[in-house]
Amino acid sequence: MAEAKRKWLPLESDPAVFTEFATKLGCSGLEFCDVFGLDVDLLAMVPRPVVAVILLFPIEGETGELANQEAHKEAGGQGSGSVFYVKQKISNACGTIALLHAMANNRDLATFQDGSFISTFVRDCEALSPDQRADYLDKKAEEGLESAHNAAAAADQEGGEGAKPITEEEMNTDLHFVCYVESEGGLWELDGRSRLGATRVGDCTKETLLEGAADAIKKRMASSASIRFNLMACTLSQD
Repeated sequence: MAEAKRKWLPLESDPAVFTEFATKLGCSGLEFCDVFGLDVDLLAMVPRPVVAVILLFPIEGETGELANQEAHKEAGGQGSGSVFYVKQKISNACGTIALLHAMANNRDLATFQDGSFISTFVRDCEALSPDQRADYLDKKAEEGLESAHNAAAAADQEGGEGAKPITEEEMNTDLHFVCYVESEGGLWELDGRSRLGATRVGDCTKETLLEGAADAIKKRMASSASIRFNLMACTLSQD
């Protein structure tokens, strides 16, 4: 990943924060919920339909990243014109990138408010490359996106008796968000840091997206010594 010019506050893996952040960016019709485990019984508890899955996991060095990318090469290759993919060039912006991936790849199901950030972003970036989309976001950071992200990141720090300023150690987090979506019968991992771009990691249908993502995540977890994994599902609003 190119050296970041900006460094944002890290987002928490919190469904309420992601749902509210999506709303503030102009998206309605989508909401997030926790996935408490990868067993069949726990997956069955998740509201349907699931239209995206967001994973928070620990970055375990260059060797681990390259091994995971090689595994993904074997799983099905990279690149799809039907998948909306954005590179990440802003440090700690992975939560926002994952959210944008979830929203942009479900623009046919969600409602984007006219003139909102997400509506304008998808419209302006539809024909751009992933790198050009990243540059667009860098420009938009100065126009309010960074402050919106940081407000979402600080949401859990405000209003509670135990609230405290974020530490330098927390700013230098080794945790990273990626998003999984379905497109044309494929399960796609969208990781803004990846050298491979949008990567097909398996097969699934719209109905089996969650189960397909769970299988891919199990493989990632099996090669990790860490237990710091958090999983959220993006579903259609139940209202």
